Amino acid sequence: ESKLITMLAFTKPLCGFGVQGKHVGVRGRRSKLLHNTVTCAVPKADAEYSQLVSTYRKNGWLHIPAFLDEATTNALLAEASPLLDNQQTCFSSRDSHNVYQEEDDSRYDADHVRNRLHDSSKRIVDFERLNVSSPLRRVYNDPKLLELVRRCTGLEQLYTSACPYNAAYYNRYDEGDGLGWHFDNSQFGVNLVLQMPIAGGTFEFHKDTRSEEDRYSFQRVSDVLEGLSTGVVRVDDVKPGSLILFNGRNSLHRVSPVIGSRARINAILTYEQSPGKRLSAYSLSKFFGRSLESGG
Repeated sequence: ESKLITMLAFTKPLCGFGVQGKHVGVRGRRSKLLHNTVTCAVPKADAEYSQLVSTYRKNGWLHIPAFLDEATTNALLAEASPLLDNQQTCFSSRDSHNVYQEEDDSRYDADHVRNRLHDSSKRIVDFERLNVSSPLRRVYNDPKLLELVRRCTGLEQLYTSACPYNAAYYNRYDEGDGLGWHFDNSQFGVNLVLQMPIAGGTFEFHKDTRSEEDRYSFQRVSDVLEGLSTGVVRVDDVKPGSLILFNGRNSLHRVSPVIGSRARINAILTYEQSPGKRLSAYSLSKFFGRSLESGG
């Protein structure tokens, strides 16, 4: 059992590093709120990252329960809720898309996996809508979190996003909402869970559905969509404060439809391997209601 022993203090409440549960198999000390300061346990040496890195590489995803302490989770939720309730500050995204998040290819029929449509619906509050003193901005821009993600993903360099909309944002899945099967444009995703629904709203993941050599992998994609693949993992023990890190570029994933009146609310963090990278016009329009002309 690895011990996470180096203690670092933040000037304002941010995040606690507590690693536990069957998915990771490591336990770290919970953060403590002391005089408006969060004491955060982070790995002290390279060896202390080994189990986190091993789990991420083996599974293609990593679940760190209680990554955010209760005070920070509540602060983020308090910021997100009124913004998500306000039609002036959120975007209601209800659309259909193929798993590749690309325009349809006319060489294939509409029901072919290349063009087959999947429904996604949610509310989004993008980065530009956040106050300059937003707690989510503080979490997102903290270099210690950036370093944690960089080390776990094994990347040499990692940068905050240059996109004014998708750098960090809140989303909410109300009853019946979900995120259809898809691949991400970025190599990995970082998801902070703030509230879980009564039922549904489950993160589902299929590792390495496609490869860099075969960007479409029609047969493997079809097997997942038709329920024929045995490799789909359901991350069903997620609670508020959890962090989920996953490789979504080559691995199909989705959020199943929410059941019941309590929504699933997340904060999504976007980091990039190269500076200055921004979303495509397709993704800006589909998922944020924005355009390149508006600065995305």
